[in-house]
Amino acid sequence: MYAFTGCSALTQADFPVCTSISSAGFYECKNLISVSFPSCTFIGHYAFKSCYSLAQANFPACTTIEGSQAFGYCSSLSQANFPVCTTIPEQTFYHCDGLAQVSFPACTIIGSNAFLYCSKLAYANFPLCTTISYAAFRSCFLLSQASFPVCTSVGPNAFQQCYALTQISLPV
Repeated sequence: MYAFTGCSALTQADFPVCTSISSAGFYECKNLISVSFPSCTFIGHYAFKSCYSLAQANFPACTTIEGSQAFGYCSSLSQANFPVCTTIPEQTFYHCDGLAQVSFPACTIIGSNAFLYCSKLAYANFPLCTTISYAAFRSCFLLSQASFPVCTSVGPNAFQQCYALTQISLPV
């Protein structure tokens, strides 16, 4: 826990064989721009919270994100790619104002407030998602298209204040 918390001079982190990032591992590394964890399978809560300069999150082997706000307040984060992760916990990308593109092709559950205040997110495509929890996409002001072809449960306020939403695909 807290391995690199507050290391404000840290700009890059490359860990080719690291399989786990503990809770608050890089919390408040305000100048961290780039991370590479190709073998990481587990990300703890608050792992990258308040890493304001982090531009991309690419975790090709990550199967588990635990707890809340793993990337909360990463305001420069523009892309998130998690090809094998099946669950996005509550508030994972809370207040990621710059997040425009996400890829979670294996995701089946989107937790409450997972993308709350991701104001630049314009498109959401989750081909295997069955559950969208409470306020999952609330205040994603630019979200215009959303596709959830196998979704069977949509929680209250899931798309509240998605003012640009013009097209949504649900099997219901």
